[in-house]
Amino acid sequence: NIYNEDGSYNVDSLRAVSHLLRCKRTDSERDMEPRLFTVLSHVYDHYGKPIEIVSGYRNQRKQTSYHFKGSAADIRVPGVEPKKLRNFVDALDAGGMGVGLYPRSRFVHVDIRPMPSYRWIDYSKADPENPDKRPPRGWNKKRRKLQS
Repeated sequence: NIYNEDGSYNVDSLRAVSHLLRCKRTDSERDMEPRLFTVLSHVYDHYGKPIEIVSGYRNQRKQTSYHFKGSAADIRVPGVEPKKLRNFVDALDAGGMGVGLYPRSRFVHVDIRPMPSYRWIDYSKADPENPDKRPPRGWNKKRRKLQS
């Protein structure tokens, strides 16, 4: 539960969930946008099934990405068609959300952003080697120094 009894965010829970959404490539973490967790919580409550996180925070070269900023997640819900999931997430938008449908990769992108909200459908193939998604240049060197 990401909320305290008074309705405020529980800081320890937010840190724990941010840890779950850490970068899969570099294992680095960033405090994620709490409103993103609110959206994901509504998705979980609605479907009553675990949410598969395809991608959360990404320590990557493209620093304008909402994944890099800690306010985006690519998700799937087992047994739920991506279009149906996208439609539900779209209905949660009170302003300032990005919602993208990736039918070939079968996931939905959700992000929290400044107004206005934005929608898209991306039919391209998944490209895990996209240079924009690689860790920043020199990242391995910095990590080695920190571990020494």
